[in-house]
Amino acid sequence: MDSPIAQLREIEAKSLARRELVLHASEESGEWRGIVFKLGEKELTTHMPSVVEVLNPMECTRVPASQPWFKGIANIRGQLVPISDLHSFLYGTTRDKEPDPRVIVFRLANTVAGLEVSGVSGIRNFKQDNMDESYPEEDEHLKPVITGCFHDDGENYPVFDFNRLISNERFMQITSVNEG
Repeated sequence: MDSPIAQLREIEAKSLARRELVLHASEESGEWRGIVFKLGEKELTTHMPSVVEVLNPMECTRVPASQPWFKGIANIRGQLVPISDLHSFLYGTTRDKEPDPRVIVFRLANTVAGLEVSGVSGIRNFKQDNMDESYPEEDEHLKPVITGCFHDDGENYPVFDFNRLISNERFMQITSVNEG
């Protein structure tokens, strides 16, 4: 009989294989699958494969001398995960009591990071043909992290790119200590 750890690894491998099959099938059908989330009053979407999970906000341990938008480090199932407030980072202001905030946990090379957002609307499939490489709105705060926009039923869904966010030097500088 296999050990519990071996059984969990087997379940994980099967789950990842199934996820790859589902993603491959949606790509072949010309569909793009994303998670739609709110940032203030705006609805955006992000590519499903980059998302690990969506959680309720959790208690974070603050890091001394960190930026106001950096919520801190959270323990998620034994893994330490840095959590940032996306609205606060992009706009420089925090929003008062969101009715249904969530934390979207994104995959980074060998680790994960979480972004607190105003809410998550759900999973949505978009037709690849409805993607426009440009971002039609004039929101200068969002432009650096948007890679395009889906147009569906008269609505625009800007495509948030987590990789663009983490390539921003300001985002990677969580401490607010001035040197020199």
